[in-house]
Amino acid sequence: MKKEEIFTLSNIISFIRLLFAAPIYYFISIHENMIALLFILLAVLTDTLDGYFARKWNQITTLGKIIDPLADKVCTIAGFLALSFYQDLPLWVTLAIIVRDFIILFASAIIIRSKKLVMTSNIPGKITVLIITFLGVVYLTDIEILKMPITILAGVSILYSFINYSFVFFKRISN
Repeated sequence: MKKEEIFTLSNIISFIRLLFAAPIYYFISIHENMIALLFILLAVLTDTLDGYFARKWNQITTLGKIIDPLADKVCTIAGFLALSFYQDLPLWVTLAIIVRDFIILFASAIIIRSKKLVMTSNIPGKITVLIITFLGVVYLTDIEILKMPITILAGVSILYSFINYSFVFFKRISN
């Protein structure tokens, strides 16, 4: 990999997003949820910006296709672990998110190695991330009436996304 493909603006933004995982976890753990939400919003903003700059300046790189979703997953896992450990999010939700993400990462690594192809997120995966994000916001802002329905919706979405990615994986690996 060439130096120009590593140090692109979009990759640097993704690396910065990785650093947000620690403050997200910390502020949730001490119940400073609004500060945690600020870091989550910054993570969402950097996710949007890295994709924008990668496309606008034609800086889509293999590293970027790896580091971008990795940064998303690290921030998500950090936030949900803290919500489960220090607040009232059911642990099964966090474990489902972690298992789904690790299986997706593992399957993606297999596809990269065997097919030299980097899989990108699909619509069910993006919808699941949106629902999971909304779930996190509901717990961070303590909107009690929404906790149960969004938790159930997140569980169903995680399961559907996992099944969908499984079909995509087996289709790609068999070609």
